[in-house]
Amino acid sequence: MLERLNNIKVLVAIAVVIVVGGLLIAFAVNSGSGSDSWRAECGSPPADPADSQASRVAEARKALLSTGNDPRLGIEIVDLGACAVETRWKADQPQPTASVVKLLIALDLIERSGVPSGSEETAVRAMLAASDDHVANRLWQQNGGPDIVRRQVAKLGLTHTTPPADAGQWGSTGMSPTDVVTVYRYLTAGLSEEGREFLTGAMESAPRNAADGFDQHFGIPRAFPGATWAIKQGWGSSEARRVLNTTGLVRTASRTYAVAVMASWKETIDWPTATTALTAALGALKGSLRAAKA
Repeated sequence: MLERLNNIKVLVAIAVVIVVGGLLIAFAVNSGSGSDSWRAECGSPPADPADSQASRVAEARKALLSTGNDPRLGIEIVDLGACAVETRWKADQPQPTASVVKLLIALDLIERSGVPSGSEETAVRAMLAASDDHVANRLWQQNGGPDIVRRQVAKLGLTHTTPPADAGQWGSTGMSPTDVVTVYRYLTAGLSEEGREFLTGAMESAPRNAADGFDQHFGIPRAFPGATWAIKQGWGSSEARRVLNTTGLVRTASRTYAVAVMASWKETIDWPTATTALTAALGALKGSLRAAKA
């Protein structure tokens, strides 16, 4: 009888180990620990688009032109798996970044002092996810302002990116859609795994309402329902124009894209009209992407 009880105890102990081990594995998988899901191999300049995409670009432009107020639009969408441009329109023309420049602020910080920890980690996550301007202001002043942009231009080989004319106005940094996509290509192919997981983790958790209360789920989040995304949006005013940018990484069932759709209007346009138009423009582009058919 004693031997039988001992055998039962051994079996119970083994079962407990198996269950606990399974729970730990499940927790690790669900929390993303040890995964590098946004890793891609598009480190070199992507191949040019296979066709002119005239019809899809025309639909996107129509969505903006219908609003009046002198809209300007720049587009670049790259299939990171194929390392090929899917859609491109005026992609080499700089636009004001608004909060998209926070990507450069974060990358510069990581390059200079490593992935942040403690209270600084919390602050930088808030700058990326909730687009917290207070954190951006502090880091911009602390790390040299326009020199942040200059350092990243040199490091990443950005060809259409310039610091703001007014050194204190980081949101007026100029970047082209191609340069924004170059940043995402570096993030997915060149940055350390630790740095990539930190940045994309923050960008994946972008709440609908930003720190200033703005609804930042325009563009990518609304145009790609059901897809996984990691975004850095931008909105604001620069040079008497209303600026609205939707940028980020998008993963569908079979493909991963880097997206930069950047627009501006005269300041007479209202935000609801602008966000609706930009989302419609990206929706028109999405309709002919291979992602939409996957």
